[in-house]
Amino acid sequence: MKKLLNIILSMAALNAAAQTSHFTINGQIGNLDGKKVYLSFMTDGKGHEDSTTMANGTFHFTGQMNPYSSVRLALDHKGLGREIATHGGDVIYFNFANETLNIASKDSLANAQMTGSKTYDEYSAYVKAVGPMPWDIDHISNAEIAAAPELANDTAFTNQVTRHHFKMIADFQAKNLEFAKTHPYSYFAPVALFGTAANDKTVTIAEDVFKTFSPAIQATDNGKTIKGFIEAHYRLKIGAAAPIFTQVNTAGKAVSLTSYKGKIVLIDFWASWCSPCRQEIPNLLSQYKMYKDKGFEILSVSLDSSRDKWLKAIQQEGMAWAQVSDLNGGNNSVARLYGVSGIPATFLVDRDGKLISTNLRGEDLNKKLAEIFKN
Repeated sequence: MKKLLNIILSMAALNAAAQTSHFTINGQIGNLDGKKVYLSFMTDGKGHEDSTTMANGTFHFTGQMNPYSSVRLALDHKGLGREIATHGGDVIYFNFANETLNIASKDSLANAQMTGSKTYDEYSAYVKAVGPMPWDIDHISNAEIAAAPELANDTAFTNQVTRHHFKMIADFQAKNLEFAKTHPYSYFAPVALFGTAANDKTVTIAEDVFKTFSPAIQATDNGKTIKGFIEAHYRLKIGAAAPIFTQVNTAGKAVSLTSYKGKIVLIDFWASWCSPCRQEIPNLLSQYKMYKDKGFEILSVSLDSSRDKWLKAIQQEGMAWAQVSDLNGGNNSVARLYGVSGIPATFLVDRDGKLISTNLRGEDLNKKLAEIFKN
């Protein structure tokens, strides 16, 4: 993420947030009636979800944050439900606090104007400074492809779009790092540092920058996330002992990694809503069947927040191995312990509880298991 914030604006937002104990979101989207609006946000390290039905274009949310949160709002124009509406539909993302935010548009959230929140104003300045956000970059790349359907099978054209896409991502990451370096008092400094800290190759750079942040910024949820990535980098060395954890299974019983001593264990971070995760499951099923009797186990840690969706996905996919979750979504305590910044993510552990490899999937996983169990 990238930036042109200043310290005065940051502190003004901090002071404003401290003066109220709840947030209010007031929306007016044309004259839409009967459409669902879905709200998702994180506070105190836990995910929260809410929804409401529009009446004559209006909607309203209220609640509490401590003190800031990354927020997602999705408007379901077609009545297809939360999952579809929040993944690729009319969705907006922003940062917000215990303030009043007014949202107004003639037709959609995507075209809405936001007023009333100092935190949102600071966030807007940050977004303007960093250039296109990742979801904007995806839209740009998709638009480039859609504009030339006759070239959809042209390798030279698709390679050109891909190169442009990754250049935009690289520019975005560079701007974010620069912002983090130059705005140590901004709430968005740790947000800007996320990509650098989440990459094992650049996490030590993030560590040096993080040390320059003010204590108040280091203590925010986003600051704690960055600190977690840094600490996980030193914990999760190949050959080191895999961090021990205990979490409850689908029956509510505690399952500990220590109970897998003597087994080759794949710790698999996934979620019911993660398409790439679910695409990998048939391969996991195949490998599990092939090597289970030779001492191979899988321990899946779900980043779901809905128990019903978690259980339904397990049943649909026929996952026969242990499943655990604290149902705290992306704030799953084991995911934080392992520095997981995105899913799917895997950690392969040997019979002595030491890390063999990380992020193995597909053929890479299959080759590694074949090597381990060749005898």
